[in-house]
Amino acid sequence: MKQDKSKVAQPFISLLLLIACLGILSLFNSRLDVWGLQTKPIEPFSEILLSGAVSKAPLPGSIINDSIIAKDSMAFAMRRLDPTNIVDFKKGSTTTLASFFESLKATKQGKGQTRIAYFGDSMIEGDLISQDLRALMQDEFGGNGVGYVPITSIVSYFRKSIKHKFKGWTTYKFFSQKPERHGLGISGYGFVPTDIQDFKYSDKTSNSWVKYSAPSSKHLDRFYNTKLIYGKGSKHNSVIINNKQYLLDGKAEVNQITHVNDNDSLVVDAYFKCKKPMDIYGFSFESERGVLVDNYSFRGNSGLPNYRVKKAIYSGTNTCLNYDLIILQYGLNALNPNTTTYSWYRIGMTKVINHIKESFPGVSILLISVGDKGYNKNGKFQTDPSAPLLLATQKRLAKDNELAFWSLYDAMGGYGSMVKWVEGDTVYAKKDYAHFNHRGASRVGKMLFEKLLSEYKDYYKSYATN
Repeated sequence: MKQDKSKVAQPFISLLLLIACLGILSLFNSRLDVWGLQTKPIEPFSEILLSGAVSKAPLPGSIINDSIIAKDSMAFAMRRLDPTNIVDFKKGSTTTLASFFESLKATKQGKGQTRIAYFGDSMIEGDLISQDLRALMQDEFGGNGVGYVPITSIVSYFRKSIKHKFKGWTTYKFFSQKPERHGLGISGYGFVPTDIQDFKYSDKTSNSWVKYSAPSSKHLDRFYNTKLIYGKGSKHNSVIINNKQYLLDGKAEVNQITHVNDNDSLVVDAYFKCKKPMDIYGFSFESERGVLVDNYSFRGNSGLPNYRVKKAIYSGTNTCLNYDLIILQYGLNALNPNTTTYSWYRIGMTKVINHIKESFPGVSILLISVGDKGYNKNGKFQTDPSAPLLLATQKRLAKDNELAFWSLYDAMGGYGSMVKWVEGDTVYAKKDYAHFNHRGASRVGKMLFEKLLSEYKDYYKSYATN
């Protein structure tokens, strides 16, 4: 006997209607009040999202994968299911990246700068990842210049986005002892000229100097405006930048000098003539308009030491450079295959995030997770078992602090992806199964740009009015 096709299909239609209703309710993060008792939000897809977010590791607590696009749209519901998208954990209907997107739009219209501070460990050392993000941003929104560069660098030989030589400096950093009178700059480094003497003002020689040369790269092949960022100064101290002398007599915690280069210079050299020791932090090379991405890499940094940079230094540097987005990419130096909990990291980084929020009020923050890392077990590489655990902790950090979040782990391909990046036909990472090579870093920079650009475009489709 033949079955009625409509009766056979009826259960499936009912199930689809139920899923659709639950999906619509979830868009509003609905709570119900019954006789004074409040139910939990209706989140029918949360278990799916959690199980797909981090494979082969339990997640501590419920994590909701919200998209930055409008939270009452069907596009939002679909975007929630893709763990490679940028996630917005700001409560309510607005996005945590709104101020950054507004600045980008103004910059695209030729109205000033949009500036990104990219903090990270050795994964971004030598301007890796950030140099590709910068180039693509400047292609899309305009701008020229490499942005902030420190006075000295242990990877100056390795960096491609600027040529850099220096001599005559004492370097202080997170993990070294420093005199009480000296401080650390925004990058976690401070630099003091070693050539301290009673210079004559007309004397243009000094044994404490730095020289920057432009590479033959698009957006970077000329120096436009040059800014020197330095600490408290003295009327007895000065610097000669491309044969023009400036007093270093600033009274604030962070001060700046702007030197306008003649005829778009190919070289910037600076000779420091100091009678008294003082902190010099770095130079910034920038056009008046467009996007700038400043690389603040620090080898071996888990992110926790950033708390040691004084709020006055962070906020003072922000006064000079005016940031619109802060990117935090840490985690590699917290991984350990024997670690089973990252509560200590969550507590420490919560302190760091609050420190940064208070120092950069109103600035958007994007937290980028640890990537996949290989672990040699019995002669065979596989994912370090602590990587998924740290990823879950970082996602929790973003949720608790209402940040934007991007899972580099998932963007790479998830569990076992680092092995593929090292051993695949195209090699994207080094044999340590932890760091990207230039090709891999470029791939990550492009992925990050595409995700940011996608969210920017969706933001204006969903929120903004022309």
